[in-house]
This record gives sequence, structure tokens and C-alpha cells, in this order.
Amino acid sequence: MNIEIESYWELLALHKSLMAVKFDKNSCLREAQGSPYTGSVAFKVFDQLVAASKEPQAKSWLEWQVADNTRIETELLRKHIQESEWWSDAGQDQKEKYVRDFMAPLILDDEVFNEIIRNC
Repeated sequence: MNIEIESYWELLALHKSLMAVKFDKNSCLREAQGSPYTGSVAFKVFDQLVAASKEPQAKSWLEWQVADNTRIETELLRKHIQESEWWSDAGQDQKEKYVRDFMAPLILDDEVFNEIIRNC
């Protein structure tokens, strides 16, 4: 399957739409927030944005992608984990996959990623 994107601006609109769905604090689409499918699409769109950008904009996108504890997206992830009923019974692999899918297209820095997996 292919979707034809006509311009950088359409791609940016798609990215912003995905970010709005994934990281809206009041989202009624919680299943989309941690979905591996939504995460996969978010990474694909992000990768295309970087590829379509010229320096220094491409570098700015890559810097933006790295998430730490100061990001509202990280706060939302922690909130979802605290409210979940399955997290405490989940295995290491399942937790890691969920965190990656939830945060996509963002990538948590290693220290924060490991702290969330161990301590949430």
C-alpha cells in the first residue's frame, strides 16, 4: 500500500495530526496512543520529514526526536502506565515495546527509558 503525499506541508500536517492524537492529554483514543501501528506510522512520517528537510532543519528534527523527563509526552507516558492495570504483570519485553510504541516518533534517552521500565 502507498499513500501519495504531495508536499512537505502535507507531510507536516500528517505528522502534527499524529502527534495530536498520540499525545493529547484528554484523548478519547487511548488505544491509538500505545498502538504499534500508530507508532509505526509515526516513525515513517517522521523519517520522511527528516529526509525531505535540508540542513540545519533535518538536524533540528533529530534533536527534537530525543525525549527526556522534561517532555510533556514523557509525563503522559508515565500517567498512562500508572493508570494501567496490566503494567505490573507485564514482562520486560512487553514493557519496552509499549514504551517505544507509545513515544513514537520520539525516542526516550536511555537513562529515562531504563528508569521508566524499572520503576513505573
